[in-house]
Amino acid sequence: MPTARDIALIFLSLEALVMALVPLALISGLAYGVYRLHRVAKVYLRKAQLGMQRVNDVVDSASRRVTQPLIKSHASGRRVVMTVKKLTGR
Repeated sequence: MPTARDIALIFLSLEALVMALVPLALISGLAYGVYRLHRVAKVYLRKAQLGMQRVNDVVDSASRRVTQPLIKSHASGRRVVMTVKKLTGR
């Protein structure tokens, strides 16, 4: 009788070992996939960053072209106001 109990215990422990190996295999597969994805993503992320930098440069240039006349006109108007104030003493 004790032999049957020992054999059953061995089979139960083997079953627990197999059940523990399945999540371990899944997690290791996911880790490997993330590792491979990280290597591939580096290339595309660099390309995306360069593209976004170009977009940023274009937007910056366009905003400077739009605001530059407004700033110049405001500065010119302010210069005239300050000159008049200094000449009139007000």
